[in-house]
Amino acid sequence: MSGDPPIDTGGLAKSATVIGLVVLLLVSAVGGVMAFEGVNEGNVKVVKNQGAVTGKILEPGWHFITPIVQGTVSIPTRPQTYTMSHQSGEGDNANQDDSVRVLTQDGLHVDVDVTVRYRVTPRDAPRFHEEYRDLPTAETRLIRPTVRSVLRTEGGNIDVTDIYTGEGQTRLKLAVEEALKTETEGSGIVIESVQIRNVRLPAEYAKSIEQKKVKQQKIEEAEYEIQVAEKNKERQVIEAEAEAEQIRIKGEALRQNPEVLDLRYIEALRENDNTIYVPAEGGVTLTRDVTDDATPTNENDTTRNESTG
Repeated sequence: MSGDPPIDTGGLAKSATVIGLVVLLLVSAVGGVMAFEGVNEGNVKVVKNQGAVTGKILEPGWHFITPIVQGTVSIPTRPQTYTMSHQSGEGDNANQDDSVRVLTQDGLHVDVDVTVRYRVTPRDAPRFHEEYRDLPTAETRLIRPTVRSVLRTEGGNIDVTDIYTGEGQTRLKLAVEEALKTETEGSGIVIESVQIRNVRLPAEYAKSIEQKKVKQQKIEEAEYEIQVAEKNKERQVIEAEAEAEQIRIKGEALRQNPEVLDLRYIEALRENDNTIYVPAEGGVTLTRDVTDDATPTNENDTTRNESTG
């Protein structure tokens, strides 16, 4: 209509321009934020381009990626442990008995607790992600079935008595380690160690083993007491022989020097005041000082003479 006011096309154009700039700034800001990718310590991130693994990894720190087109997946590189145990609250299946039941060569069942320690190498993280995606998948698809299979196979070639000893457990450990290292070669997983943590025997057999241990301990204690008695006997014989030798040496010395015996005899007699010494023929003359005994006698004689006079 001719009466309507004219539309300000210039104002509309300016408004559209301002809105466009605002939207562009917002998109740029969001894109800028999305372009920065942070990586925490103990992890690396695998870069993917439109869902495909590029082979590039991001080390801990801040990195720039192309938003929307590129994405990342975080892979832990710290050592991990996977435990299979019968104890409640322990291991990766904590709500159930997760130990490995093994049938031994002599037909008895034993339950084995085992722990595997492993890690993902940072440079092989892209290969690991392509094959297993994440750690739980690797544990379920690789570690768990390999451990169970090897323990059952190797344990079937060992008697229950041997599997309970350190030698038998070492044999199981080495077998599991070798199999896991073979299976994980080239996958980005490094097996650091395998630990056989516990072997549980059937209740009846465990009781029998314990009784044998008690008997063996008593035997060892008795053997020790016998050894102590024999040592004491040897010591007493040595002491007696030493004493006899000492007596022999003294006797020999006295035979060669008889005057020593005479002097000792005199010293013994001096301890007795009633002893009278007499000359010894062919030996030492024995004497005694009688001055003290003579003095009272002279005084008595003088007294008697005075009385008579």
